[in-house]
Amino acid sequence: MPLRPFHEPEGAPPARTTQLEPGENSWTVSRDLVGYTSVLEIIKDGGVLRFDDVDMTTARRVVERYSSVADDFSSPRGEVEWSLSFARGEWSTRTVTRTVLTCTPSTFEVDGHLDAYEGEHRTFARDWERTIPRDCL
Repeated sequence: MPLRPFHEPEGAPPARTTQLEPGENSWTVSRDLVGYTSVLEIIKDGGVLRFDDVDMTTARRVVERYSSVADDFSSPRGEVEWSLSFARGEWSTRTVTRTVLTCTPSTFEVDGHLDAYEGEHRTFARDWERTIPRDCL
């Protein structure tokens, strides 16, 4: 039996928004030719955006940093920090997360941190640490 073609996709129109502050986006690679260190830094910043119909502002910023030293297989390091915020009127909330991945010759080490704020008051914080065997990786 032949398959029927799909209908045209349906969706709601995008929400009306206004860019209140510009964002920033960059990919930067640096290499230390003496110490053989390579670093990649990525910034993905959406700036500040207002959803016009509900008068809510949002902001998102992500900074990623990855580094390693030549053929040192225990040197790779990855760091990611996210910041998200929402505000309307007198109310505002923000979360900041940071994750760091490193390794030893036999393990991967993961450290995670989360902070949540209402206004400037920190309402929640949590830290994680995990060690994961490399299993020959």
